[in-house]
Amino acid sequence: MTETSLHGSFAVPGDKSISHRALIFSALCKGQVTITGLSPAEDCQSTAQCMRELGLTVTADANEPGRFTVDSPGLKGLRAPKKLLDAGNSGTTIRVMSGLVAGLPFTSHFDGDQSLRKRPMSRVLDLLAQMGATVSFDAKPGCAPFSINGTELKGKEFKLPVASAQVQTALLLAGLQAEGPTVVTLPEIARDHTLRMFKHMGVPFSEPGENSVRVEKLEKPLAGFTIAVPADISSAAFFMVGAACLKGSDVTLKNCGINRGRTLVIDVLRRMGANLELLNEREVSGEPIADIRVRYNGRLQGTTVHGGEVASGVDEIPILSIAGALCNGTFSVEGAEELRHKESDRLTAITNNLSGIGAIVSPREDGFVLTGQESLAGGSAWATHLDHRLAMTGLIVNIICEKPIRIEETESIKISYPTFARDLEHLLRAKPAHT
Repeated sequence: MTETSLHGSFAVPGDKSISHRALIFSALCKGQVTITGLSPAEDCQSTAQCMRELGLTVTADANEPGRFTVDSPGLKGLRAPKKLLDAGNSGTTIRVMSGLVAGLPFTSHFDGDQSLRKRPMSRVLDLLAQMGATVSFDAKPGCAPFSINGTELKGKEFKLPVASAQVQTALLLAGLQAEGPTVVTLPEIARDHTLRMFKHMGVPFSEPGENSVRVEKLEKPLAGFTIAVPADISSAAFFMVGAACLKGSDVTLKNCGINRGRTLVIDVLRRMGANLELLNEREVSGEPIADIRVRYNGRLQGTTVHGGEVASGVDEIPILSIAGALCNGTFSVEGAEELRHKESDRLTAITNNLSGIGAIVSPREDGFVLTGQESLAGGSAWATHLDHRLAMTGLIVNIICEKPIRIEETESIKISYPTFARDLEHLLRAKPAHT
Protein backbone atom coordinates (compact mmCIF):
# COMPACT_ATOMS: atom_id res chain seq x y z
CA MET A 1 0.00 0.00 0.00
CA THR A 2 1.29 3.48 -0.90
CA GLU A 3 2.33 5.49 2.14
CA THR A 4 -0.07 8.33 2.91
CA SER A 5 1.30 11.88 3.04
CA LEU A 6 0.06 15.46 2.71
CA HIS A 7 1.41 17.97 0.20
CA GLY A 8 0.43 21.41 -0.97
CA SER A 9 -0.06 25.08 -0.16
CA PHE A 10 -3.40 26.78 0.43
CA ALA A 11 -5.33 29.00 2.83
CA VAL A 12 -7.94 27.56 5.19
CA PRO A 13 -11.12 29.66 5.65
CA GLY A 14 -11.23 32.86 7.67
CA ASP A 15 -10.78 32.91 11.43
CA LYS A 16 -14.07 32.25 13.24
CA SER A 17 -13.22 34.27 16.36
CA ILE A 18 -12.31 37.36 14.34
CA SER A 19 -15.28 36.91 11.98
CA HIS A 20 -17.74 36.86 14.92
CA ARG A 21 -16.20 40.02 16.35
CA ALA A 22 -16.16 41.89 13.05
CA LEU A 23 -19.90 41.27 12.65
CA ILE A 24 -20.86 42.04 16.26
CA PHE A 25 -18.57 45.07 16.68
CA SER A 26 -20.14 46.60 13.55
CA ALA A 27 -22.99 47.60 15.86
CA LEU A 28 -20.64 50.12 17.51
CA CYS A 29 -20.38 51.99 14.20
CA LYS A 30 -22.75 54.19 12.28
CA GLY A 31 -22.13 53.61 8.61
CA GLN A 32 -20.68 50.89 6.45
CA VAL A 33 -18.26 48.13 7.43
CA THR A 34 -16.48 46.00 4.81
CA ILE A 35 -15.24 42.56 5.86
CA THR A 36 -13.08 40.35 3.62
CA GLY A 37 -12.18 36.73 4.37
CA LEU A 38 -15.21 36.19 6.63
CA SER A 39 -15.49 32.58 7.74
CA PRO A 40 -18.11 30.51 5.86
CA ALA A 41 -18.79 28.54 9.05
CA GLU A 42 -22.41 28.02 10.09
CA ASP A 43 -21.46 29.53 13.46
CA CYS A 44 -20.63 32.84 11.77
CA GLN A 45 -23.79 32.68 9.67
CA SER A 46 -25.67 32.44 12.98
CA THR A 47 -23.98 35.63 14.18
CA ALA A 48 -24.78 37.43 10.91
CA GLN A 49 -28.45 36.48 11.19
CA CYS A 50 -28.62 37.62 14.83
CA MET A 51 -27.15 41.00 13.84
CA ARG A 52 -29.77 41.31 11.10
CA GLU A 53 -32.46 40.76 13.72
CA LEU A 54 -31.05 43.74 15.64
CA GLY A 55 -31.32 46.01 12.60
CA LEU A 56 -28.01 45.69 10.76
CA THR A 57 -27.96 44.92 7.04
CA VAL A 58 -25.42 42.16 6.36
CA THR A 59 -24.86 41.44 2.66
CA ALA A 60 -22.61 38.85 1.03
CA ASP A 61 -20.75 39.81 -2.16
CA ALA A 62 -21.88 37.42 -4.90
CA ASN A 63 -18.59 37.79 -6.76
CA GLU A 64 -16.07 37.42 -3.92
CA PRO A 65 -16.52 34.62 -1.35
CA GLY A 66 -15.95 35.89 2.20
CA ARG A 67 -16.55 39.54 1.34
CA PHE A 68 -19.44 41.09 3.26
CA THR A 69 -20.84 44.59 3.61
CA VAL A 70 -22.50 45.60 6.87
CA ASP A 71 -24.65 48.74 7.11
CA SER A 72 -25.11 49.69 10.76
CA PRO A 73 -27.37 52.30 12.37
CA GLY A 74 -25.13 52.46 15.48
CA LEU A 75 -26.01 51.32 19.01
CA LYS A 76 -28.84 53.82 19.43
CA GLY A 77 -30.38 52.71 16.16
CA LEU A 78 -30.60 49.02 17.06
CA ARG A 79 -34.09 47.62 17.35
CA ALA A 80 -35.78 45.01 19.49
CA PRO A 81 -35.57 41.67 17.66
CA LYS A 82 -38.92 40.41 16.36
CA LYS A 83 -37.64 36.82 16.47
CA LEU A 84 -35.46 35.00 18.97
CA LEU A 85 -31.72 35.36 18.49
CA ASP A 86 -30.80 31.84 17.38
CA ALA A 87 -27.09 31.20 17.99
CA GLY A 88 -27.24 27.69 16.52
CA ASN A 89 -24.18 25.82 17.78
CA SER A 90 -22.12 28.93 18.48
CA GLY A 91 -21.01 29.64 22.04
CA THR A 92 -19.18 32.76 20.87
CA THR A 93 -22.34 34.17 19.31
CA ILE A 94 -24.55 33.70 22.35
CA ARG A 95 -22.00 34.80 24.98
CA VAL A 96 -20.51 37.82 23.21
CA MET A 97 -23.86 39.10 21.94
CA SER A 98 -25.21 38.89 25.50
CA GLY A 99 -22.80 41.68 26.38
CA LEU A 100 -23.93 43.75 23.42
CA VAL A 101 -27.67 43.58 24.17
CA ALA A 102 -27.30 43.96 27.96
CA GLY A 103 -27.17 47.74 27.59
CA LEU A 104 -29.88 48.09 24.95
CA PRO A 105 -33.37 49.30 25.99
CA PHE A 106 -35.32 46.17 25.03
CA THR A 107 -35.58 42.45 25.70
CA SER A 108 -33.60 39.91 23.66
CA HIS A 109 -34.41 36.21 23.73
CA PHE A 110 -31.54 33.79 22.97
CA ASP A 111 -31.58 30.11 22.08
CA GLY A 112 -29.45 27.56 20.23
CA ASP A 113 -29.30 23.93 19.23
CA GLN A 114 -29.41 21.00 21.65
CA SER A 115 -25.63 21.08 22.10
CA LEU A 116 -25.58 24.80 22.92
CA ARG A 117 -28.44 24.38 25.40
CA LYS A 118 -26.18 22.14 27.50
CA ARG A 119 -23.30 24.62 27.72
CA PRO A 120 -22.93 26.89 30.77
CA MET A 121 -23.89 30.54 30.31
CA SER A 122 -23.84 31.73 33.92
CA ARG A 123 -20.19 32.75 33.87
CA VAL A 124 -21.20 35.54 31.47
CA LEU A 125 -24.78 36.23 32.49
CA ASP A 126 -24.16 36.42 36.26
CA LEU A 127 -21.57 39.15 35.66
CA LEU A 128 -23.83 41.08 33.28
CA ALA A 129 -26.53 40.92 35.98
CA GLN A 130 -24.06 42.53 38.39
CA MET A 131 -23.89 45.45 35.95
CA GLY A 132 -27.70 45.79 36.06
CA ALA A 133 -29.05 43.58 33.27
CA THR A 134 -32.01 41.34 34.10
CA VAL A 135 -31.57 37.73 32.98
CA SER A 136 -34.31 35.08 33.05
CA PHE A 137 -33.98 31.42 32.07
CA ASP A 138 -36.77 29.58 30.28
CA ALA A 139 -35.92 26.08 31.48
CA LYS A 140 -32.64 25.03 33.06
CA PRO A 141 -31.00 27.78 35.17
CA GLY A 142 -27.67 28.86 33.72
CA CYS A 143 -28.38 27.52 30.23
CA ALA A 144 -30.15 28.60 27.04
CA PRO A 145 -32.84 29.46 26.25
CA PHE A 146 -32.81 32.72 28.21
CA SER A 147 -33.85 36.36 27.94
CA ILE A 148 -31.89 39.53 28.69
CA ASN A 149 -33.79 42.66 29.57
CA GLY A 150 -31.34 45.42 28.67
CA THR A 151 -31.09 48.51 30.83
CA GLU A 152 -28.79 51.35 31.86
CA LEU A 153 -25.72 49.52 33.09
CA LYS A 154 -23.24 50.43 35.80
CA GLY A 155 -19.53 49.94 35.18
CA LYS A 156 -17.79 47.43 37.42
CA GLU A 157 -14.40 45.84 38.02
CA PHE A 158 -14.07 42.12 37.30
CA LYS A 159 -11.26 39.69 38.02
CA LEU A 160 -12.09 36.56 36.05
CA PRO A 161 -11.09 33.16 37.49
CA VAL A 162 -10.61 31.70 33.98
CA ALA A 163 -8.89 33.36 31.02
CA SER A 164 -11.97 33.48 28.78
CA ALA A 165 -11.82 35.82 25.80
CA GLN A 166 -15.57 35.35 25.27
CA VAL A 167 -16.45 36.51 28.80
CA GLN A 168 -13.95 39.36 28.60
CA THR A 169 -15.41 40.56 25.30
CA ALA A 170 -19.01 40.39 26.52
CA LEU A 171 -18.16 42.49 29.58
CA LEU A 172 -16.23 45.06 27.53
CA LEU A 173 -19.16 45.45 25.12
CA ALA A 174 -21.43 46.00 28.11
CA GLY A 175 -18.87 48.39 29.59
CA LEU A 176 -18.94 50.52 26.43
CA GLN A 177 -22.62 51.20 27.27
CA ALA A 178 -22.27 51.58 31.06
CA GLU A 179 -22.05 54.59 33.37
CA GLY A 180 -18.59 54.63 34.93
CA PRO A 181 -15.50 52.59 34.06
CA THR A 182 -15.48 48.81 33.53
CA VAL A 183 -12.24 46.92 34.15
CA VAL A 184 -11.76 43.26 33.19
CA THR A 185 -8.68 41.37 34.38
CA LEU A 186 -7.75 37.86 33.24
CA PRO A 187 -5.62 35.46 35.30
CA GLU A 188 -3.36 34.77 32.30
CA ILE A 189 -2.99 35.59 28.64
CA ALA A 190 -5.86 34.83 26.25
CA ARG A 191 -6.46 35.62 22.60
CA ASP A 192 -6.56 39.41 22.27
CA HIS A 193 -8.59 39.68 19.06
CA THR A 194 -11.02 42.04 20.78
CA LEU A 195 -8.37 44.58 21.77
CA ARG A 196 -6.70 44.42 18.37
CA MET A 197 -10.02 45.03 16.65
CA PHE A 198 -10.89 47.82 19.10
CA LYS A 199 -7.61 49.49 18.18
CA HIS A 200 -8.23 48.95 14.45
CA MET A 201 -11.74 50.45 14.75
CA GLY A 202 -10.80 53.28 17.08
CA VAL A 203 -12.60 52.08 20.23
CA PRO A 204 -11.03 53.86 23.25
CA PHE A 205 -9.58 51.57 25.94
CA SER A 206 -6.61 51.40 28.28
CA GLU A 207 -4.58 48.60 29.86
CA PRO A 208 -4.06 49.53 33.54
CA GLY A 209 -2.25 46.29 34.43
CA GLU A 210 -1.12 42.92 33.13
CA ASN A 211 -3.98 41.18 31.26
CA SER A 212 -6.27 44.02 32.37
CA VAL A 213 -8.48 46.21 30.15
CA ARG A 214 -10.47 49.34 31.04
CA VAL A 215 -13.28 50.89 28.99
CA GLU A 216 -15.80 53.67 29.53
CA LYS A 217 -19.10 54.56 27.90
CA LEU A 218 -18.85 55.15 24.17
CA GLU A 219 -20.34 58.62 23.84
CA LYS A 220 -20.79 58.61 20.06
CA PRO A 221 -20.80 55.93 17.37
CA LEU A 222 -17.61 55.07 15.52
CA ALA A 223 -17.09 55.54 11.82
CA GLY A 224 -17.32 52.57 9.47
CA PHE A 225 -14.18 50.53 8.84
CA THR A 226 -12.68 47.83 6.64
CA ILE A 227 -11.17 44.64 8.02
CA ALA A 228 -9.41 41.64 6.45
CA VAL A 229 -9.90 38.40 8.40
CA PRO A 230 -6.85 36.07 8.45
CA ALA A 231 -7.05 32.30 7.93
CA ASP A 232 -8.09 30.36 11.03
CA ILE A 233 -5.21 28.68 12.85
CA SER A 234 -7.67 26.40 14.67
CA SER A 235 -8.67 25.01 11.27
CA ALA A 236 -5.08 24.89 10.02
CA ALA A 237 -4.10 22.88 13.13
CA PHE A 238 -5.57 19.65 11.72
CA PHE A 239 -3.34 19.79 8.65
CA MET A 240 -0.32 20.91 10.71
CA VAL A 241 -0.58 17.85 12.96
CA GLY A 242 -1.29 15.58 9.99
CA ALA A 243 1.83 16.79 8.19
CA ALA A 244 3.96 16.43 11.34
CA CYS A 245 2.81 12.81 11.78
CA LEU A 246 2.73 11.47 8.20
CA LYS A 247 6.06 10.52 6.65
CA GLY A 248 7.07 12.59 3.61
CA SER A 249 4.51 15.36 4.19
CA ASP A 250 5.15 19.01 3.33
CA VAL A 251 2.26 21.47 3.81
CA THR A 252 2.11 25.28 3.83
CA LEU A 253 -0.95 26.97 5.36
CA LYS A 254 -1.10 30.51 3.97
CA ASN A 255 -2.16 33.75 5.67
CA CYS A 256 -2.74 32.14 9.10
CA GLY A 257 -3.42 34.28 12.12
CA ILE A 258 -0.67 33.78 14.71
CA ASN A 259 -2.17 35.82 17.54
CA ARG A 260 -0.15 35.23 20.72
CA GLY A 261 -3.24 33.86 22.45
CA ARG A 262 -3.77 31.24 19.72
CA THR A 263 -0.34 29.64 19.23
CA LEU A 264 -0.63 26.46 21.34
CA VAL A 265 -0.50 24.18 18.29
CA ILE A 266 2.66 25.94 17.07
CA ASP A 267 4.33 25.90 20.49
CA VAL A 268 3.51 22.24 21.21
CA LEU A 269 4.55 20.92 17.79
CA ARG A 270 7.83 22.80 18.03
CA ARG A 271 8.48 21.36 21.50
CA MET A 272 7.82 17.93 20.07
CA GLY A 273 10.48 18.46 17.40
CA ALA A 274 8.31 19.20 14.36
CA ASN A 275 9.88 21.01 11.41
CA LEU A 276 7.65 24.08 11.55
CA GLU A 277 8.50 27.44 10.00
CA LEU A 278 6.70 30.77 10.12
CA LEU A 279 7.23 32.46 6.75
CA ASN A 280 6.42 35.96 5.53
CA GLU A 281 5.35 37.24 8.97
CA ARG A 282 3.33 40.43 8.73
CA GLU A 283 0.38 42.35 10.20
CA VAL A 284 -2.99 42.76 8.51
CA SER A 285 -5.87 44.76 10.03
CA GLY A 286 -4.07 44.74 13.36
CA GLU A 287 -3.56 40.95 13.49
CA PRO A 288 -0.20 39.15 13.11
CA ILE A 289 -0.25 36.57 10.31
CA ALA A 290 2.21 34.23 8.61
CA ASP A 291 2.45 31.32 6.21
CA ILE A 292 3.02 28.17 8.29
CA ARG A 293 5.10 25.42 6.68
CA VAL A 294 5.18 21.99 8.35
CA ARG A 295 7.37 19.17 7.04
CA TYR A 296 7.62 15.66 8.42
CA ASN A 297 10.71 15.48 10.60
CA GLY A 298 10.63 11.96 12.04
CA ARG A 299 8.80 10.73 15.10
CA LEU A 300 7.70 13.48 17.48
CA GLN A 301 8.88 13.66 21.10
CA GLY A 302 6.62 13.68 24.15
CA THR A 303 5.76 16.85 26.04
CA THR A 304 3.32 18.26 28.61
CA VAL A 305 0.60 20.79 27.85
CA HIS A 306 0.26 22.77 31.09
CA GLY A 307 -2.91 24.38 32.39
CA GLY A 308 -1.51 27.89 32.00
CA GLU A 309 -1.20 27.49 28.23
CA VAL A 310 -4.42 25.59 27.48
CA ALA A 311 -6.34 28.83 26.87
CA SER A 312 -4.08 29.54 23.88
CA GLY A 313 -5.45 26.51 22.04
CA VAL A 314 -8.11 24.62 23.98
CA ASP A 315 -9.88 23.73 20.71
CA GLU A 316 -6.68 22.19 19.35
CA ILE A 317 -6.31 19.63 22.16
CA PRO A 318 -8.28 16.93 20.28
CA ILE A 319 -6.00 16.97 17.23
CA LEU A 320 -2.83 17.46 19.32
CA SER A 321 -3.75 14.29 21.19
CA ILE A 322 -3.11 12.36 17.97
CA ALA A 323 0.43 13.72 17.82
CA GLY A 324 0.74 12.63 21.46
CA ALA A 325 -0.52 9.11 20.75
CA LEU A 326 2.31 8.67 18.20
CA CYS A 327 5.10 10.39 20.15
CA ASN A 328 8.31 8.95 21.51
CA GLY A 329 7.70 9.08 25.28
CA THR A 330 4.64 10.46 27.05
CA PHE A 331 2.26 13.27 26.15
CA SER A 332 0.29 14.87 29.00
CA VAL A 333 -2.49 17.44 29.11
CA GLU A 334 -3.21 19.23 32.40
CA GLY A 335 -5.71 21.93 33.40
CA ALA A 336 -8.09 21.33 30.50
CA GLU A 337 -11.38 21.03 32.44
CA GLU A 338 -12.85 23.55 29.98
CA LEU A 339 -13.00 20.73 27.42
CA ARG A 340 -15.80 19.11 29.43
CA HIS A 341 -18.03 22.09 28.60
CA LYS A 342 -17.59 22.39 24.84
CA GLU A 343 -19.88 21.06 22.11
CA SER A 344 -19.41 17.75 23.90
CA ASP A 345 -17.46 16.50 26.89
CA ARG A 346 -14.38 16.46 24.72
CA LEU A 347 -12.08 15.01 27.37
CA THR A 348 -14.16 11.86 27.77
CA ALA A 349 -14.78 11.62 24.03
CA ILE A 350 -11.08 12.02 23.19
CA THR A 351 -9.87 9.40 25.65
CA ASN A 352 -12.59 6.90 24.64
CA ASN A 353 -11.85 7.36 20.95
CA LEU A 354 -8.10 7.09 21.51
CA SER A 355 -8.52 3.84 23.41
CA GLY A 356 -10.59 2.50 20.54
CA ILE A 357 -7.87 3.09 17.95
CA GLY A 358 -5.26 1.38 20.12
CA ALA A 359 -3.66 4.34 21.90
CA ILE A 360 -2.37 3.88 25.45
CA VAL A 361 -4.24 6.59 27.36
CA SER A 362 -4.86 7.29 31.04
CA PRO A 363 -7.76 9.69 31.67
CA ARG A 364 -7.42 12.42 34.32
CA GLU A 365 -10.07 14.74 35.74
CA ASP A 366 -8.46 17.73 34.02
CA GLY A 367 -6.79 16.01 31.07
CA PHE A 368 -5.05 12.76 30.15
CA VAL A 369 -1.68 11.06 29.74
CA LEU A 370 -0.68 9.22 26.56
CA THR A 371 2.14 6.72 26.21
CA GLY A 372 3.23 7.13 22.62
CA GLN A 373 3.44 4.31 20.08
CA GLU A 374 4.96 4.02 16.62
CA SER A 375 1.58 3.36 15.01
CA LEU A 376 -2.14 3.25 15.73
CA ALA A 377 -4.26 0.25 14.77
CA GLY A 378 -7.60 1.92 14.03
CA GLY A 379 -10.43 -0.29 12.82
CA SER A 380 -12.77 1.03 15.51
CA ALA A 381 -15.77 3.33 15.75
CA TRP A 382 -15.04 7.05 16.26
CA ALA A 383 -17.71 8.92 18.20
CA THR A 384 -18.21 12.61 17.38
CA HIS A 385 -21.23 13.50 19.57
CA LEU A 386 -22.08 15.99 16.77
CA ASP A 387 -18.90 17.90 17.69
CA HIS A 388 -17.22 19.39 14.61
CA ARG A 389 -13.69 19.24 16.05
CA LEU A 390 -14.03 15.58 16.96
CA ALA A 391 -15.33 14.87 13.45
CA MET A 392 -12.40 16.69 11.78
CA THR A 393 -9.96 14.93 14.10
CA GLY A 394 -11.56 11.65 13.01
CA LEU A 395 -10.85 12.37 9.34
CA ILE A 396 -7.15 12.96 10.14
CA VAL A 397 -7.05 9.83 12.32
CA ASN A 398 -8.55 7.86 9.45
CA ILE A 399 -5.52 8.55 7.22
CA ILE A 400 -3.02 7.92 10.03
CA CYS A 401 -4.29 4.58 11.37
CA GLU A 402 -3.36 1.22 9.88
CA LYS A 403 -7.02 0.32 9.41
CA PRO A 404 -9.87 2.71 8.51
CA ILE A 405 -12.08 3.92 11.35
CA ARG A 406 -15.87 4.28 11.30
CA ILE A 407 -16.63 7.95 11.98
CA GLU A 408 -20.06 8.48 13.53
CA GLU A 409 -20.85 11.47 11.30
CA THR A 410 -19.14 14.32 9.47
CA GLU A 411 -22.14 16.61 8.91
CA SER A 412 -21.22 18.62 12.02
CA ILE A 413 -18.02 19.83 10.30
CA LYS A 414 -20.00 22.47 8.40
CA ILE A 415 -20.45 24.27 11.72
CA SER A 416 -16.88 25.53 11.41
CA TYR A 417 -15.23 24.35 8.16
CA PRO A 418 -17.64 23.28 5.39
CA THR A 419 -14.88 22.41 2.85
CA PHE A 420 -12.62 20.49 5.24
CA ALA A 421 -13.01 17.05 3.61
CA ARG A 422 -12.43 18.51 0.15
CA ASP A 423 -9.30 20.37 1.24
CA LEU A 424 -7.93 17.26 2.97
CA GLU A 425 -8.51 15.24 -0.21
CA HIS A 426 -6.64 17.90 -2.19
CA LEU A 427 -3.58 17.59 0.08
CA LEU A 428 -3.72 13.80 -0.15
CA ARG A 429 -3.81 13.87 -3.97
CA ALA A 430 -1.19 16.57 -4.50
CA LYS A 431 2.20 15.46 -5.75
CA PRO A 432 5.32 16.34 -3.72
CA ALA A 433 7.01 19.54 -4.85
CA HIS A 434 10.67 19.21 -5.78
CA THR A 435 12.60 21.61 -3.55
